[in-house]
Amino acid sequence: MNVLVIGCGRLGASLACRLDEQGHDVVVIDEDETLFLRLGENFSGITFAGSPMNASVLRNAGAANCDAIAVVTGDDNLNITVSQMAKGFFHVDRVVARIADPAREEVFSALGLNCICHTNLACDAMYAALTENETDQTLRFAHHAVKFSRYPARGAMIDHNLSLLSLPKGEYPFALERKDGTLELYHEPCRILVQPGDTIVTVHLG
Repeated sequence: MNVLVIGCGRLGASLACRLDEQGHDVVVIDEDETLFLRLGENFSGITFAGSPMNASVLRNAGAANCDAIAVVTGDDNLNITVSQMAKGFFHVDRVVARIADPAREEVFSALGLNCICHTNLACDAMYAALTENETDQTLRFAHHAVKFSRYPARGAMIDHNLSLLSLPKGEYPFALERKDGTLELYHEPCRILVQPGDTIVTVHLG
């Protein structure tokens, strides 16, 4: 996949390096070319110094031929404006913008922009760490929450097929965490037998 990452701060550099490591073709834009040092010596993508507000900079960096664009500078207004340019001028379908202000997330989503609010994500993680049981973890995707729960295998669960277990209402089998730490994901048709020492992982869509 050809990906354009706009902004080479901590988030942008980390994202670009991960995409690069996974074999994607990555171009990174930032006005401050000294920030490209964050990418490290092993980064095999392309860096492009210039203002992302300049359409010619985006064009020269290959925006028109991208499969996806991530706009992750530290400026909400800049991120939204560049996202609109990417969708409106360069007709890129998959554009994701980073924003910090939670109040803007719903507004920009209503405009058809895909926004990730890192403030909300951090708040969700902190709230979960403070209030939820250690066996539960909630992740938020846009306006949807996905809750994972873990139950130690015991009693009648042992030697039974994961797909046939009686689970709390609204929960569905997701995986088995084996005693040795390996994870077996649930799939159809499922013939995963629960063994002593296993942990059952379920998912609940909120």
